[in-house]
Amino acid sequence: MTENTSPLYTPPTWKHHMNVEYIEIDFTGLYEEEDIIQCVSDAAEMGLQRPDKSVRALVYTKGMKTSPKAMRTIKKLGKLVQPKLKKSALVGSVGIVSLLMKIYISYTGSKIKFFTDKEAAIKYVTND
Repeated sequence: MTENTSPLYTPPTWKHHMNVEYIEIDFTGLYEEEDIIQCVSDAAEMGLQRPDKSVRALVYTKGMKTSPKAMRTIKKLGKLVQPKLKKSALVGSVGIVSLLMKIYISYTGSKIKFFTDKEAAIKYVTND
């Protein structure tokens, strides 16, 4: 993982809810191509270190804006990390980001679920 100096960038982190670990990936408010690529690269690197079908992911996208280059990176790394994912949820996807996420799902085969409520998304990701 590389250092990023943007005040909006929050590195992905492993969190726990009811003794279940998940990775929190926060794109909230990101609009700089470099920040988005850094965030998805960091998250993919973290996920790829885990066994297949073991990673639970919670993704926030509220206020995110993306570029074609960043979207290509998201799709490429998303496809690479799919075998590692057990469950994933996305919160805050509206407008063009929602459409782009549907393209992502089509390209990667992701089974990511869309939520408007953070607590409902956490519950989904951490329950078997």
